[in-house]
Amino acid sequence: MVSTAVWFSVAYGTFLLLVAFALDLAARRACGRTANRRSGAFAYHADHDAWLCPQDQWLWPYAFDPHNRVMRYRARPAVCNSCPVKETCTTSDTGREVSRSVDPWPASEAERFHRGIACTVALLGVLWPLAVALGDRTVTERAVLAGTAALLAAGSRPLWSHLRRTTVDFPLDFSAEPGERGRG
Repeated sequence: MVSTAVWFSVAYGTFLLLVAFALDLAARRACGRTANRRSGAFAYHADHDAWLCPQDQWLWPYAFDPHNRVMRYRARPAVCNSCPVKETCTTSDTGREVSRSVDPWPASEAERFHRGIACTVALLGVLWPLAVALGDRTVTERAVLAGTAALLAAGSRPLWSHLRRTTVDFPLDFSAEPGERGRG
């Protein structure tokens, strides 16, 4: 027979994994809302790799920022400067600019930080049943707890997989000026 404490551990570990995915989803949605706010009413068209403004003018790629992995798009200055709604769109005389991250979520350090929090919660969900298994448990209870930990570890793999594949590009020298960080 399996004790109530073991079933509680199974349920709690599962709950923590669900919380981890909920945290990740909330962070992903917040990132998407921020990106939508930055682009305003502009619509990205992947088939053209361009943005279309509300006045039916295209913003074409003009620069790539390799450090931040961001593609920058800009409208022609002549089009923006003669636009009747320019005052509500941009103050720039060089044309409206919109940017787009070229990497999938999570790409930035802030996004990876939020994914790291979700992974930490998932790890706690895996460790909880293992910690309970260290107590005075029967063979059946230990098998249930070990199986639960294995299932939770497998279930958390999608959270971990992207963090393993991406490198973190934090500055190496925090005392240097922002433009000189990382140079020895």
